[in-house]
Amino acid sequence: MWKKLLHNMDNVTKIQIAGVGGQGVVFLTNLIVEAALLSDMHVYTSEIHGLSQRGGSVTAGITIGEKSNGFIEKGGADFLIGLEILEAQRCTDYLHNKSIAVIDDFKITPYSVNAGEKKYPDHRKYFKWLQQNIQQVIFVDSTDGIKDILRNVFLLGLVSSLPSFPLKNNEIISAMKQNVSARNLEETLLAYEKGKKFVTHNVV
Repeated sequence: MWKKLLHNMDNVTKIQIAGVGGQGVVFLTNLIVEAALLSDMHVYTSEIHGLSQRGGSVTAGITIGEKSNGFIEKGGADFLIGLEILEAQRCTDYLHNKSIAVIDDFKITPYSVNAGEKKYPDHRKYFKWLQQNIQQVIFVDSTDGIKDILRNVFLLGLVSSLPSFPLKNNEIISAMKQNVSARNLEETLLAYEKGKKFVTHNVV
C-alpha cells in the first residue's frame, strides 16, 4: 500500500535496508545501530529476513529516536538504502512522498531470471516513478569509480552526507573502528569517505 504522506509525530527516523545475502546488509545495520548508540540515541532493529540463504532477499529495519520500536510499517520509511535494484524495488511500499532513496545499480539476478522464467524488471521505469513520487532519489552508477570498493559502506557514506540523516560523521567512524578489524579498517574508511564525496555530484 503506497502512502502519499506519513507525518512523523514521534520524531523517529526509520531506515529500511534492502539487499541480498552476501552484500553486507547485516554489517551495515550493525554499523548504523552502533553509531546511534555512540550518539546516545534510542535505536532498535526489526527482524532481519533472508539470512539463511546466500543470494536470497535480505531486509532490515532500523528506527532511531526516543519512541523507537524497530517496526517500520508500510509507508513508514524515511530512508531506503538499496544495495541491489530489484531488492530496493521490493521495498517500494515502505516509502512515502517525503522519503529519500539511495540505491546502488548493482544487479544480482534471481534464479527465476537465470532460468528464463521471468525478466529482470526495467529499473529505468522504477527510478522514473521514484523521481515523481518521493522527495529525493540518489542513484549510484557502478561505472563511477566504485567497482572495487565496499559498496555497502560507500552507500552509508553517501546517505550520511544528507542533511536529514540523524547520525553524525564522528560517531559513524567510531562505530567502524569498533566493528572492523585493523586489517580491513583502511579500505572501509576509504569506501565511506568516497561515498560522502559522491553525493554532491550524483543526485538524480
